[in-house]
Amino acid sequence: MLVDGVEQNKPLEGEDVMLASDGQVSIRKMSYADEDFALLYKWLNDKKILSFIEGPSTRFTWEQIIGKYGPRARGEHYVTPCIIEFNNASIGYLQFYPLQQDEIHEYGAKLDQPQFGLDIFIGETDFWDKGIGTLALKLIIRYLFTERGVEDIYIDPQIVNVRAIKSYEKCGFNKIKVLHARELFDGEYKDTQLMRITLDEFMMLSD
Repeated sequence: MLVDGVEQNKPLEGEDVMLASDGQVSIRKMSYADEDFALLYKWLNDKKILSFIEGPSTRFTWEQIIGKYGPRARGEHYVTPCIIEFNNASIGYLQFYPLQQDEIHEYGAKLDQPQFGLDIFIGETDFWDKGIGTLALKLIIRYLFTERGVEDIYIDPQIVNVRAIKSYEKCGFNKIKVLHARELFDGEYKDTQLMRITLDEFMMLSD
C-alpha cells in the first residue's frame, strides 16, 4: 500500500504479531487497542522516562497518543511500533522504520539498499539497568537483518545519554558522527550521536 508515495507497513492477513523472542524477552507489534495506548500514555507521562526522551516538562493527552500511534498500529504509517515484553509483561516500546530521504541525506546512508532506523525505551523503570533493553535491541537487530533484508541500521541517542550509547555499542553499533541540534528536547534542540550497525558487522558478530 502506498500513501504519498511511501510504502506502508500494513500487516498481511494472518501475519504474526510476535516478531522475535528468546523465551524471556519478546517483541510484538503494537496493537490498535486501549491496552497498548494506555501503556504509552503511562510511559510518556512519566518524568523519569521523559528525562531521556521528549523532555520532563512534556505531557501527552490520550488524544495525542492515539493520534500519533494509532496510524502506526493500524499499519498506515511507515513506522512499525512494537511492545517489548519480559516474561509476558509489557515493559517497553521500540519502533523501526525505513529511513526517509532527508535522513538518508543527513546520515550519509546508502541510496540503493534498505536502510532502517530504530528507537527504543524501557517504560517500566523497575526494569532499568537489568540488560533487558540490550537483549530486546539484539532481538530486533537480528529480525531486521534476517527477516526484513535490511542492509544497515541506524540509531541516534542524545550524546549525553551515555548509558544508552554503551548499550548500543554492546549490540554492535559504532559511532558515525554527531548530529548537531537534531532532537527537540524540552523546547531546545539537542545534539545526538549517530550510530550504525551494518549487515557485515552483524554477520561477523554472529560467527
